[in-house]
Amino acid sequence: MSQLINENCIVFDMEGDKKDIIRTLAGELHRAGRITDTEEFFQDVLAREAVAATFVGFDMGLPHGKTDHVLKASVCFGRTRGPVVWNEESGDTVDLVILIAVPLCEAGDTHMKILANLSRKLMHEEFRDSLRKSGREQVYSILNEVLEG
Repeated sequence: MSQLINENCIVFDMEGDKKDIIRTLAGELHRAGRITDTEEFFQDVLAREAVAATFVGFDMGLPHGKTDHVLKASVCFGRTRGPVVWNEESGDTVDLVILIAVPLCEAGDTHMKILANLSRKLMHEEFRDSLRKSGREQVYSILNEVLEG
């Protein structure tokens, strides 16, 4: 897989609700030239969220969109200022969000590789702590290493 994260697709101190967080991260993907349209991609991600919330435990959310609005498989990382409700029904909250964007033509293989690479690391507290405490360059390096794994 080619480079999945761009240094500009790392956002700290995010505020707002789940939709605000997803829209902001989608906007960063658009500015980085990874998606064609922020609002269309945002709607695609929300449609996926309506099927099943993407709370994965450990105060993390992994929203994703597999759509024709994606130009290049990518991720965008967000760290919130405080807990954000991710699943209204359960009350689960997140402070780390990794938005995954995959072109529809790569939906199976690429999407599964990204999820597998992230899932292996998300279970480790040290990994999550490093994402919570590190600066932009360190987060970029950490995620780039994991995603290219």
